[in-house]
Amino acid sequence: MLIILGSLFAQCTKSEDYTVAAADRELRDLANYSTEGFTPDTFCQFELIENIRGCWLRDVQVYRDCHYDLLFTRYNNGLTGADATYSMPLPDGRIMWMFGDTFLGTVKADRTREGAPFIRNSIVIQDEDELVTYYQNKSGSPSSYISPSDPDEWYWPLDATMHGGEIQMMLGRLEQIQANGAFSFAYVGFDLVTIDPADITIISQQNKIADPDISYGSCILEDGDYTYIYGISSRPFQKRAHVARVQGGDLKDTWEYYNGQSWTDNPSSHIIAQNVSDQFSIFKDGEIYYAVTHEIIFGNKIFIAQSTSPTGPFTNNRTLYCTPETGGDIFTYNSFVHPELSENGELRISYNINSFDFTDLFSNVDLYRPRFIRVDNWR
Repeated sequence: MLIILGSLFAQCTKSEDYTVAAADRELRDLANYSTEGFTPDTFCQFELIENIRGCWLRDVQVYRDCHYDLLFTRYNNGLTGADATYSMPLPDGRIMWMFGDTFLGTVKADRTREGAPFIRNSIVIQDEDELVTYYQNKSGSPSSYISPSDPDEWYWPLDATMHGGEIQMMLGRLEQIQANGAFSFAYVGFDLVTIDPADITIISQQNKIADPDISYGSCILEDGDYTYIYGISSRPFQKRAHVARVQGGDLKDTWEYYNGQSWTDNPSSHIIAQNVSDQFSIFKDGEIYYAVTHEIIFGNKIFIAQSTSPTGPFTNNRTLYCTPETGGDIFTYNSFVHPELSENGELRISYNINSFDFTDLFSNVDLYRPRFIRVDNWR
């Protein structure tokens, strides 16, 4: 049974092997705030953030995006904390948000939680300022929106695109490699799922990349006749970006891989960018391609670089913002640009917050959720 929970406030198995049942109930949480009579960004005042110690470029103006910060300040009936924070526009104007490890359940008025259900992934559909959370409820127990056939593995979402009226989403398939430890996991492959955008039911799942070395799907860019699929390879203290592409936009078709000179049939180790976070954004503005990434190894900087080609090289790297939450046990990571939220040439960016101390996520739920900023004069 697929459970749909909502709140108004404020990217190897065959299809018959895995089916998501239609939703049989829908709940809405009206407890947080009402946007009745307001249009987006008018019910709260964006606050200009002071550039203390000149951490980012002087001409760049950064505002706290109170609209989306409030929208994801959740109290019950659905997602109340998560990371990843991929997004994509749907054909009917809604926005699909794709999250990794997700807390459900109730948050107290003092922003604490107790005994909250915890699942590996979820989908949230935004319709104006209404959020609806999708996940499974097998045998009366909440579980991930989508899972691999092997019960010892799980999915974290990567980026997504639309093709032929269907959502095509890449997923990283992971397994535990040690009994304990916050980072004792590893990728074992990368799968492709297709989803019906009308009711968010899963149509098919298939393995796309068996080699776990490069996380293809970390970022997807539609550009002309091609869709580009970016991935990250990791080495000690290094994260490097690579790129594949598919003609016509159907991720089910055969991919080509860039080797620095041409496109080949086999994955290439050619690096198009260095020091790129596991999840990042590449977008096109005019004739320029921009890459936005978070400083690796738990840094606090959000960088932007540019190129005249989707294959790089990306140069003119500069700092857009420094996250003030970073310090002690608290770290920030995986910044994303959300082009569908940008209306006047600004960048709307999210980043994730987390703690090395897992108990912090119960005593202060705001330490595990996306934060949003608006960046002006970023070019």
